[in-house]
Amino acid sequence: MSLAEINHVQAALPWQKTQWDGLMSRLQDERMAHALMLRGEAGTGKNQFALALAQFLLCAKPVANTACGKCKGCQLNLAGSHPDMAILEPEDPGKAIKVDQVRQVVDFVSKKAQLDGFRVVIISPAEAMNVNSSNALLKSLEEPGERTVLILVSHQITGVLPTIRSRCQVLDFPIPGRAEAYAWLNTLVGDPAKSDKLLNVAGGAPVRALELNQSEWLGERSTVLQHWLAVLSGKRDPVRTAEAWTQYPILDVLAWLLAWHIDLAKLASGCAPVIMNEDLRQDLQMAAAIVNLDRLFACHDHLLQVKRMLNSQANPNPQLLLEEILLKWSQARLR
Repeated sequence: MSLAEINHVQAALPWQKTQWDGLMSRLQDERMAHALMLRGEAGTGKNQFALALAQFLLCAKPVANTACGKCKGCQLNLAGSHPDMAILEPEDPGKAIKVDQVRQVVDFVSKKAQLDGFRVVIISPAEAMNVNSSNALLKSLEEPGERTVLILVSHQITGVLPTIRSRCQVLDFPIPGRAEAYAWLNTLVGDPAKSDKLLNVAGGAPVRALELNQSEWLGERSTVLQHWLAVLSGKRDPVRTAEAWTQYPILDVLAWLLAWHIDLAKLASGCAPVIMNEDLRQDLQMAAAIVNLDRLFACHDHLLQVKRMLNSQANPNPQLLLEEILLKWSQARLR
């Protein structure tokens, strides 16, 4: 869902209280930075935090450090037509933020606020800006104008140019504790067993877990796992498997494989009282018995490289990437 499609008042999530209270304190003391970088794993609710902060800053009569939802500013915000609010996202999911889009934001922040309050810009994800787009934003980060706040959201901070990072106050958003994430998720899902499984699949990221609950893609997890295990055992061709996997979001596939690698390493080394994908323990235990740990670690390092490449807005061929991943994986079996 696009940030611009959110049409209700947002609030910081329970595990974001420390970050929110810190910003409210700095805002009250007029010490809040004009440029913020919200960084952390995808699926922890950083976009929601950014929207909650934007709505609060543009609200005329906040209630308990939250936008009221009733004033003129809030009504314009909820209608997606606030003249002092700009959201910068890739025009197509997974693509780069174009330099022309950034130039529009630069023009936006150079003007006076129409409602005589704050002007707010949300850029998400910040790593979607290439070198040209980032350079176009630098002057606005250095001299944003009075009562202007730029909120940059990053799921992969290494993909953001150092010149951008150095001009922002960085707020970290780690994956919350399991108990807190589970309590929040199960309130919305209403099924304890399913909530637990969703958190496993999402690597503990609660917002990502909720998105998976609303996605048909979750049902394909078992298919992907069986394909993956069959490639390891030599029962399935890596190239044909890569072709079959092109129907799935590649970043989701990578997230699952990375989590399975970690669980496999724990099981193979005999130190796994708890694994992320507990519901897959039996299948992963059988794989752990035939995997070579050194080759498993090499496959894991390769996946991390691929993830960094994709998050840097490189435009590789997904099928070729999957073929390379699965060919390496097919060689990870004990000989």
